[in-house]
Amino acid sequence: MKHNLQQTINKRIEEWGLAKDISQAHLLHLVEKKLSQSPDDPELGYLHAELLRKTGQTEKATQAYQQVIDLTAQRTDARGQKLVDRLHNSRSKLRHNLILFAFIPLLLIGLIAGYYWNTNQKLEVLKKQDGNPSEFAFTHWLAKQQAAKIMSNLQATNPNLSFDFGSNAAKAGQDPMEFMQSLLGSEMQKKLRRGDHDSAGGNGDGDDGKPKFVCADDQHIPQCNSNDVPAAPGKKRNEVVLLMNAYRSILNTEKDCEKLEQSIDKVGEQLKWRKSEKSIKADMEDYAIECFYRQNKHEKVIEHARKLQCAEEPHFTNSVYWYLTASEHQSGNIENASNMYKCFNKAIEHKEKYYYDTASVAARHRESGALAWLYFNDLDTAVDELEKARKTIKESKSSSQMLSYVASEIDLDLMETYVTANIDLDKFEQLHFDINSSGYLTDGYKQIKDTLAGIFYMQNGKNAESVDALINVTQRFKQMPEYICSWDWSGFHRGLDTSIPDVTLREKAKSLVIATNCYVPQSSAERINKINAVIKSLR
Repeated sequence: MKHNLQQTINKRIEEWGLAKDISQAHLLHLVEKKLSQSPDDPELGYLHAELLRKTGQTEKATQAYQQVIDLTAQRTDARGQKLVDRLHNSRSKLRHNLILFAFIPLLLIGLIAGYYWNTNQKLEVLKKQDGNPSEFAFTHWLAKQQAAKIMSNLQATNPNLSFDFGSNAAKAGQDPMEFMQSLLGSEMQKKLRRGDHDSAGGNGDGDDGKPKFVCADDQHIPQCNSNDVPAAPGKKRNEVVLLMNAYRSILNTEKDCEKLEQSIDKVGEQLKWRKSEKSIKADMEDYAIECFYRQNKHEKVIEHARKLQCAEEPHFTNSVYWYLTASEHQSGNIENASNMYKCFNKAIEHKEKYYYDTASVAARHRESGALAWLYFNDLDTAVDELEKARKTIKESKSSSQMLSYVASEIDLDLMETYVTANIDLDKFEQLHFDINSSGYLTDGYKQIKDTLAGIFYMQNGKNAESVDALINVTQRFKQMPEYICSWDWSGFHRGLDTSIPDVTLREKAKSLVIATNCYVPQSSAERINKINAVIKSLR
């Protein structure tokens, strides 16, 4: 029995991501929480009873054992009834199949007779000689000429961009269009074939009859240049989609923002962005904004945010005001930043009314909370927006992997605000338990989660729990081939000055933040050394 109990404990510790040396009392506390969510789990009930016995709570253990026995008996009766029901259904299905098989010969005879009658009576239809214009060889040739012209224009503007059609792939029989497609991943190719990819909308002109978003607090909307407004008639051109995505793939490694900027302008000047292509234009402007933002070129960020606004693509409205809020604030224009943040929140209301999507609305509330905390030091609004986001997902009747992924990001943001506000222990541990149980955190996000947990436990005098969390961070750094940037620590780092009064603990927390901050250049060994120094001081 002892061996079986230890196996069960080890299994649960590994499943819940707990430290192997966790105390029985702490494990009992977690099991009771889990049992309140899954009262019909006999293995969990048995583990609960065993832990009660181990911790000297004999009477409670006896009651828990009896509950497990009763539950097991009920489940046995239920399985027996299900077996009887399956047997009854199987017999009924067999009777129906026998009746069906009796009519199959008659059905086959009827189908064969109908086929021969239809064949003999059907008149031959001659194919029209003019045919479908899209099938003409000239049409295919013209499409290739247009694609070649687009590529020539981009290459003339950006001589460092090279599409090598003399490669082995081209020699193997690929034409220029096929080679451009080969630059993209298989999933993107599937989306392009379906015509519903993220970076381009449908083939229509994009008018959906819904009102455009207008924000009265935005007093600096410029007059849009004609090249920045997709207004030309015609259906969306797949070659433009392919080119811009192939170009984007190349720029992912080059990080040349000016080259991307020139290519967008060249398409607008020479090919004229069509109204049906406004999603493509908007996506590329959004990518240019992100590129300049990472280089802290805030004038360029604001310029392209306005160009993105001119594309009039409603799904990018929040992106416009997110970057305007951030860049105006970082440029020292606090009043403008405040107005842009108001517009961001009004855009959420517009989205909820006309373009509601659970994951997207929840993500926008999450971003609103991040803006309130990062740029306006408003912890109350940040918590309020994050809890709105969490409520949006929890009230959703549907579920998807994307929804669960967004939920995990929201929980992680909420965890940061809880640590900053030094929320009560039970509330923090419930959120911590939910995050550990979600199963959707990447290794990079797990580093953030364990760092936050380590700081929270440290400032609340729970050194053992803090050490467990920080050991997880160091072990993961040893296994990760590279550290993926996915978190902005600036708001949390700033908040430490008031959230942790103790100077010594505050310095330790700042050291942990620096060690986990992917934007601070340092090797994994240097990160591990900083964390180990804190662990040593806590032991």
